[in-house]
Amino acid sequence: MKTDSIQRLLERYREGTLSDSELAELNRLTHRDEVMADAEQRASGILRRRRSVAFTMAGLLLAGAAVWTLLPRQEQSLVAEATTPEAVIAVPEPTVEQAVPAKPSTVTPTPVKTTARKADVRPATVVQPIEKAAEEPVVVCNNQCEADSVISDIWKFLTV
Repeated sequence: MKTDSIQRLLERYREGTLSDSELAELNRLTHRDEVMADAEQRASGILRRRRSVAFTMAGLLLAGAAVWTLLPRQEQSLVAEATTPEAVIAVPEPTVEQAVPAKPSTVTPTPVKTTARKADVRPATVVQPIEKAAEEPVVVCNNQCEADSVISDIWKFLTV
């Protein structure tokens, strides 16, 4: 009998001739309120889990970005190295000036002094650079230097 009444009420619902009292009877027989409450509870649980997963993923993404920006970068540090050029230095030959013969004039000529004597004149010599023992390059600074020592080391490097 219950099945027949549900079938009859559904047929009238489809036709659109169902009254309010018959609609209430159909809802009671089909347990519509319980079914809808259960469906809403399941849907809210699914939405709650989706939101929690989305917020967790967003939080992990933000935490990863924060860690990535706060980690120190591994950059190559600049190192200044003092090198001496190995050039050939030539000593200039001293010159001897000759005294100019005096012309008769009213001005008394002053004698010209010679800068070197004939015995002191040496031929130009080539000076070979002194070879230093293999040294490690001098590191001017790393990230733990004090400012004053860095400035003085740079000054020494530039004035050499």
